[in-house]
Amino acid sequence: MEQNINKLGAFIATLALIASVLVMPNVSAGDEDLSVTLVGDKGLTSYGAKYGHASFTGSVSSSSADADDNLTITASFAEAGWSDDQAFIGAWDGSNCAIEDGDDFGTGSHDFGTLSGTLDFCIAVMIEGDVDNGDSAEMVVSASSSSSTSLDINAQVIVSDWTFSTDDTTAKSFTESEAVGEECDTAVNCHTYTITLHNNKLDENGVPVALSDSITIAYNSATPGWRIDSDDSSWDEMEMEATIGYIDAGDSYDFEVQVSLSGSYALASSYVGNSVLAFQVSDDNIIDFVEFEAVVEDNFAVSAQGSGNQDVDNGCTDQDYKVDWDVNIKNFGNLPDDFTVSFDTADAVAAAWSITGADDMTVENLLPKAEDGVYSFNVEMTVPSGLAAGTKHGFSMTVTSVGDSSQTQTQEFSATVVQCYGISMTVDKTTDSADPGASSDFTVTVTNDGNGEDTVSYMTMGAQAWTPSLSEMSSTIASGETGQVVFTLTVPADSSAAAKSGMAMVHAYSEACGDDTSDCDYEAHISVELSSNQVFDISAGYYYNASMAAASVQEGMALQLKFNVTNNGNGNDNIGVVLANNPSWVTLSQSTVLVGPGQSSTVTIDVMAPVSGSTGAQTPFQVIATSSDGTTTSTTGDFTVTVVEKSTDTSGPTTEEVDDDEGGLPGFGFLPAVAAIGAVLLLRRRL
Repeated sequence: MEQNINKLGAFIATLALIASVLVMPNVSAGDEDLSVTLVGDKGLTSYGAKYGHASFTGSVSSSSADADDNLTITASFAEAGWSDDQAFIGAWDGSNCAIEDGDDFGTGSHDFGTLSGTLDFCIAVMIEGDVDNGDSAEMVVSASSSSSTSLDINAQVIVSDWTFSTDDTTAKSFTESEAVGEECDTAVNCHTYTITLHNNKLDENGVPVALSDSITIAYNSATPGWRIDSDDSSWDEMEMEATIGYIDAGDSYDFEVQVSLSGSYALASSYVGNSVLAFQVSDDNIIDFVEFEAVVEDNFAVSAQGSGNQDVDNGCTDQDYKVDWDVNIKNFGNLPDDFTVSFDTADAVAAAWSITGADDMTVENLLPKAEDGVYSFNVEMTVPSGLAAGTKHGFSMTVTSVGDSSQTQTQEFSATVVQCYGISMTVDKTTDSADPGASSDFTVTVTNDGNGEDTVSYMTMGAQAWTPSLSEMSSTIASGETGQVVFTLTVPADSSAAAKSGMAMVHAYSEACGDDTSDCDYEAHISVELSSNQVFDISAGYYYNASMAAASVQEGMALQLKFNVTNNGNGNDNIGVVLANNPSWVTLSQSTVLVGPGQSSTVTIDVMAPVSGSTGAQTPFQVIATSSDGTTTSTTGDFTVTVVEKSTDTSGPTTEEVDDDEGGLPGFGFLPAVAAIGAVLLLRRRL
């Protein structure tokens, strides 16, 4: 025991030094004239290692005019295993506790004699017996004199192999940085705090030994905005804690953290008082806390939200459109503030765009960011209809802090007329006709009914035999303007008269349709039809295409000649036929003949020779064929008739065969034998 007491003084001095740098509350009690205060390592609690000591300091004073004799300080324990004699009580001179050999002290109680003014005393509690780290005991301290007593003070002793201390007991000032979570080297203010862990562990002989139990230092404050970091290898940034697993015998461990502030979440000290940064220091059995006081400087900031540009799609309508904004003015500072709000609407007003809700004002006493200070209102703007794509107008809003006029923010509000689409089409004619092999052009006019430039693409539909084609496959057309494209159809070369193409179409698609034109809302089309003209082409010729046609006929006799009429056109033709240069006794059997395309028809020429007076070869005559169009004609070669004298032989026939289909010259038969002159050879020639 004596050896431990000898070491007690140095230990008590050390604990006293620790206690002096910690800001700890104390408790005072008074009854009648005596008033007692007591201070431990932390409030009324002190820590000491097994085989070591826990220490307290205190004072006692009296308000009595009479002297207080036999002033006695008493310390007692109620827990089993703890005795009053473990408490050594002596005088305290501000740095040393007088409980060494040769000092005037007592155990359990001590009589300090007559009280003169204020007495400073100390108590060192020796921790012995069957106790473990984390155990605790209540110690009751009181004072009495010959004339007065004091109220009891209940203190606590905790068995701990370690304690902590800090020299950072003075409040440090912080000015917030703008960026949230800004690192220490770029922050406006960054301060370093040191928490020192002391290894107090002793063996049963009171000799210091190494501490291998883990001690955790963890940030324990919930206020956002504080950035806590450390270069210590034991620091876990995600968990915001450090774990120290070993301290040499009798040594201490300095753990440093760097602290900065950003984001205006910590309220200004001028508004709510200083902030407290708390760290929990603990092992498996003991939990304690260290707190650092911080001065948060005033920070003024503003944020205006809800502005921006809005797209308006009324360029193809006659309806005005209203756009609106839900505006939030937020106090991003750390104390209440007023804000002035002003608007510049000149741009919108000049364009005849009306605005409501944009009135200059002052927002008063808006709470700070940490308390969600916000002022909300609505602004509305009317956009006229029918404007060109890309038309843009608006207004601006400027918000300024009254507390700091340099803190200002300007927001822009605008609306932009987006492009709307629409196209329409017309064509110069919807029907036409052309000769086979010939083409017809249809001029298609496309109008851009949208409010911006549009690239219109084209596509054709129609019978491929009629070769539908376009002069161009796309046109870029300004708003309200037109573009033209030529749609061409070609009549197939082998078309019959009045053949029709059927409906041929031109589709126009706005660029808004994209690659998929199916069911596109921005499409227009026209339909046209082309028919084939009738082509008139005829030829008239000898019956078997002979180069000459000549025949003889007796006076008063009849004869038939034939010729062919061929329709080389592409439709039925009612062909008219007439004789040219013919004698009056040569006539046609018909004046018209209906001939199908590619077909031929035979027409008969009737010859009735005069009875007398016209013998000999007659003037050649021709047949002229005229198509039903009245302009297309064809003339045969010459026909020649020779009239011969009538025979006086009455024993034979007196007329010719007028039709010989068995060969020879078409339209001629054999002449009868004339009795007076015998047989006459009938010249037969092929027409």
